[in-house]
Amino acid sequence: MRVTQTMLTQTNLKHLSSSYNTLARVQEQLISGKRIQKASEDPVVAMQGIRYRTEVREVDQFRRNVSEATSWMDMTDSTLNEVTEAVKRIRELTTQAANDTYESSQRAIIKSEVDQLIEHIGSLANSKAGEKYIYNGTKTDQPLIDMQALKDYLNEAPGATLESIYGTDGPPTASGKIEFEVSKGITMQVNMQPETVFGRELFEGLKQLSGLLADENTGGADLSAQLETLDTIGQNLITERSELGARANRLELVDNRLQDHEIIAKTIMSDNEDIDVEKVIMELKSHETVHRAALSAGARIIQPTLLDFLR
Repeated sequence: MRVTQTMLTQTNLKHLSSSYNTLARVQEQLISGKRIQKASEDPVVAMQGIRYRTEVREVDQFRRNVSEATSWMDMTDSTLNEVTEAVKRIRELTTQAANDTYESSQRAIIKSEVDQLIEHIGSLANSKAGEKYIYNGTKTDQPLIDMQALKDYLNEAPGATLESIYGTDGPPTASGKIEFEVSKGITMQVNMQPETVFGRELFEGLKQLSGLLADENTGGADLSAQLETLDTIGQNLITERSELGARANRLELVDNRLQDHEIIAKTIMSDNEDIDVEKVIMELKSHETVHRAALSAGARIIQPTLLDFLR
């Protein structure tokens, strides 16, 4: 078969073009750090990458949910701690006022402080985590306690009732739970039920104590009898905080597991998509050497002018 100059030229250009494509592909891998730039280059790697990326995004979302739930629980625990301290202070004042040597004017001073502590408890019931009220069940856009109605209730204003301090809906009963999905198929309640923390028993018992302090005929025994009510309120708060603490501990364990899961998922995704930099650099140098040799050989074989044939 006769091999012409045109055949040599076309063959050389074809192989040079292929070599350029190989160099371009390896350079793109080195620049991007990824094995493939398009799904068509390796459909298997592309499909696995989509699955791994979906898993990583899912774990990221779960961790954001855990972070928000943790903030909610931390705020809840902080406010419950303040409520507990306020109830303790009210109990101290009640014990102090139960002394029969105290005059009505002295008890009036104690009543003033007790009322302020009750209003403080009411304000804590309207605590927020971000822009959401944390003690009004699913009604996170509405405060639980009407503060003006609470003041009127303590001062026995006309028309002021226990129901009025909770607004138009009255005292909360079986309020909705707020649950976050913290892992696949696992949800956790992040809020406390208002009826168990700021229900009728709390404000009714504290109002009764305030009324006794205002009554000149109240004896020390009457006030001492209120200590049992305060103890019940305090024990209920401790129980609720214990339950909250148990949930917070479980949430911490879930977060630790999600951190491990995230590391594993990202490692697998990296193994699937990312290049071995050292290996790609060596491959690039190898292709570059071959390409230069091809250029040199082509320059020798392909004679550009007629004069080369006359030498």
